[in-house]
Amino acid sequence: MILGILGGMGPAATSDFFRKIIDCTDAKNDQEHLHVIIDNNTEIPDRTSYICGSGEDPRIEMIRSIIKLEAMGADYIAIPCNTAHYFYDDLTKYTKAKILNMIYETAIFLRDNKPDCKDYLLLATKGTYISGIYTKIFKQFGLNIIEPSDSDKQIIMNWIYGVKSSKFAVTPIEFESLINRYGENKDILPILGCTELPVLAQEIGLSKEYIDPVSILAKRCVDIARDDTVTSRVGLTSSMT
Repeated sequence: MILGILGGMGPAATSDFFRKIIDCTDAKNDQEHLHVIIDNNTEIPDRTSYICGSGEDPRIEMIRSIIKLEAMGADYIAIPCNTAHYFYDDLTKYTKAKILNMIYETAIFLRDNKPDCKDYLLLATKGTYISGIYTKIFKQFGLNIIEPSDSDKQIIMNWIYGVKSSKFAVTPIEFESLINRYGENKDILPILGCTELPVLAQEIGLSKEYIDPVSILAKRCVDIARDDTVTSRVGLTSSMT
């Protein structure tokens, strides 16, 4: 199977996603890694600006990338941008390839691996908050999203756009201090719900536990390719016997 990546939102996040796919692949040589096609489309307009009513519609360029990836042979497609999932239903209309939903995959992962955790602090773009995509999907699994205050949302936005311009002017203490404000005497796990935030967390050496949807999506992409390989081998064995 061929994995297509709708990238460019932003380039550092796309690179981080690809690296995580490589890192979680159990491969002994080049040939055992995934066949991946990346369209690092930096022409895609800012998703948050559009959702907030002040920017150009990003769907045109996103759809172009989806069509291009399918034409190049992609069997399934991943989008390493949380906010872009606001347009998920629109994108699926333009391809026969399966588009994975990172937020849905994250909810399934947490349901299966964190059964005792129901509340999660979402760190994301303003566009993601306004869209409500995390709240809607998590509610289906009995999970609750906690949003920061408006002032903290702006701080998080500054961090995100800092990463987009290769600036990491945040300390681990500042990052953890923001998270701890929402603990309410209990340890609530934060979801790094913008693909720039795991890049920032890795760069500054954040030690506090967090949920990384990028890593969850990368693992899912690898699992799909592995399961398809196993199925193909079983089919081949059956046809030969």
